[in-house]
Amino acid sequence: MSLKKSVLEAAEQPWSTALVLVCSECDGGHGIELAHRLKDSVKDAGHKKDVRVARVRCLGICPKRGVAVTVTGADRTACSYVLHGKDSDAVEILRDVILPK
Repeated sequence: MSLKKSVLEAAEQPWSTALVLVCSECDGGHGIELAHRLKDSVKDAGHKKDVRVARVRCLGICPKRGVAVTVTGADRTACSYVLHGKDSDAVEILRDVILPK
């Protein structure tokens, strides 16, 4: 009888607060508009390590105007949003949804 190696191993996630998935197609194709601004905003708020912002392919919920974003985490249910605008006000509103009060 041979011993089989496990092919699936649980990994500890470095983001304890949130994983934010930003649709790269909504966010300007190859640009880094909203995702980059959101990363900077979260970092400035002191949450550099516990929030991960990742650009992903189409989330399948793309609006005609705006950016599709899905937020999830270890202690939260996944929730999707459509963010209208990429200015600092829009980024601050999204940051406030992501970060704990």
